[in-house]
Amino acid sequence: MIRNALLIYPASRRYTANLSTHRLPGLVTAHSGLTILAQILIRRGLRVRVIDEQVTPFADHLLDGVDLVGVSVQTSWAPQAFRIAAATRARGIPVVLGGVHVTLNPDEAVLHADFVCRGEGERTLPELIDALDSGQGLSDILGLSYRRDGMVRHNPPRPLLTNAELDEVPWPRLDLIEGLGDRLRLPLNRFIHFTMATRGCDQACRYCSVTRVFGRGLRHRSVGSMIEELGSRYDPQRQFLFFLDDSLAADADFLKELLAALVRERLVPRHGWHSQLRADAARDPELLRLMQATNCVWVTCGFESLNDDSLRRLGKGQSRRDVELAIARLREHGIIVNGFFMFGTDDDGPAAMAETVRFARRAGCFMGGFMPLTPFPGTPTFDELDAERRIFTRDWELYDVQHVVFRPRRMSAWDLYWRTMACYPAFYRPDHCLRHAAWILRRGVTVADLAIGATWPLLKNLAWAREVAANVDPSVRTPCSRTCALSALVTT
Repeated sequence: MIRNALLIYPASRRYTANLSTHRLPGLVTAHSGLTILAQILIRRGLRVRVIDEQVTPFADHLLDGVDLVGVSVQTSWAPQAFRIAAATRARGIPVVLGGVHVTLNPDEAVLHADFVCRGEGERTLPELIDALDSGQGLSDILGLSYRRDGMVRHNPPRPLLTNAELDEVPWPRLDLIEGLGDRLRLPLNRFIHFTMATRGCDQACRYCSVTRVFGRGLRHRSVGSMIEELGSRYDPQRQFLFFLDDSLAADADFLKELLAALVRERLVPRHGWHSQLRADAARDPELLRLMQATNCVWVTCGFESLNDDSLRRLGKGQSRRDVELAIARLREHGIIVNGFFMFGTDDDGPAAMAETVRFARRAGCFMGGFMPLTPFPGTPTFDELDAERRIFTRDWELYDVQHVVFRPRRMSAWDLYWRTMACYPAFYRPDHCLRHAAWILRRGVTVADLAIGATWPLLKNLAWAREVAANVDPSVRTPCSRTCALSALVTT
């Protein structure tokens, strides 16, 4: 009988500076999926612990008294997830793997676990536990993969949850992750409320795994559900509101209704809010006004490229002109822009990085993330590059949107990596930071502004230095000097 469950977020064992998704000291963000599953199992009478290796590294003693272990797997975590699974199964404890990576690569995942939950697990995991408790067969559980009689079996996929069903799902509760609320180790976490309103995306970018797992098309909780959660669990006077959504504004009408409700219910966050948005969100004047009225401090936009040919190749559904307008309009409404850019498509040459850094500085991005194209396994980009035999490693820990794992068409993998790395010191130069700090002061300062403005450029440069040091190879020309030289080239 399954009575005690342990749910785990692994962490990569290979050092990476996480330059594009850098974390502030004293703050840990996490995915929300396991905390939702934990609440579902708790309601069914199970005792559940949730650990995140960013806070609590896995150790054998955590398995004491455990009847089932569930592990969430993203691509760069996969090797560690498989190591945890092996240690767990050696103790005779069944392992369930879930998450994006195993959903797209179930044939690999099922070799490392007893069961694989593909897609959304809110229905699949409870049904699996019921079947294990009762001794019933597994063939009727949609979205489940497993091995029987030496054969790998993939049950039919499970339909995605509807909007109405999302309202029945428990709210995300990152406070269920052990240690995440530790005020000494992670003091900033108490000042941030993490929530999630939507799933999926209406685009079909070829490099992205979101639509392959959560569907092409945005699903969302009702505004009433969101207001009920925020009204009961969130302090607008003390907390920063952080949306974990992949594309919050894909349904602009829904977001406008939600933001209007924040105003109406007096839930506008004093210290602001943040989410990821597409560039096309800035086309809607009413949405921009509501974002400003609800104190949207900053947004992260996946601009990806300034090259229209690259954008078409990526299936991004936007143009360079869209990127320019988005930055300008967001800044007009006092919103800080964190622009993400990607390099390495067949249309990118060595000059792409220099042009992008100059553009991002000139256009008004206060923050920037620069990364090589990462062909995540299970996406069309991976399949295309793999068919051309251009992917040279399947070390999943390197699939961290920072390292290069394929051979670009118009430069070497070495050049792509170091030229991308050089973007950070070139972008976060003192003159750029001072200019934007002055803009923030003119627009009005919040605590979040001060935290971001004062620490982000310094943290980026420190993280860049550590990443360079971690990749020094004494047998070749010093990467640090090479990167500095490329950085000078980028800024000219």
